[in-house]
Amino acid sequence: MDKEDRLNQQIALFYFAYKTFVETADRLIGKYGITRTHHRILFFVAHSPGVKMNELLTLLEVSKQALHQPLLELKEKGYITMEPSAKDKRVRCVFLTEAGAAIEAELGEAQRRQMAAALSASDDPEGKVWTHILEQYAKERPGLAFFK
Repeated sequence: MDKEDRLNQQIALFYFAYKTFVETADRLIGKYGITRTHHRILFFVAHSPGVKMNELLTLLEVSKQALHQPLLELKEKGYITMEPSAKDKRVRCVFLTEAGAAIEAELGEAQRRQMAAALSASDDPEGKVWTHILEQYAKERPGLAFFK
């Protein structure tokens, strides 16, 4: 197999792996009446409690308009709260409620279990090579700075 064929095979595998990865969460989010967008919000708020609205926009790489409706829906469902910053009352910070944290924990656990199983079946059970590859893909994403 030449280099181009190998890369095409790896691209296809990456696509299929991604589809499998998101299907794990998709099966669970349906029972809560939320979407992948809601799930991404819950994930980033869970891992950055008190994230400012502007930071959340950067993490998700969406506009204020695109974030408004999903945030409103999560708030109405009782999964998040928005509170003024202690330093600047004009700045709103987002937190998970107990119910939101429980949903995110369930979704996250399913995906962590799936990732751990794939890594443990590899020659790189700690995922150092995988992490390096992902960092190379993500190095230009503005939200990566929040997780380094």
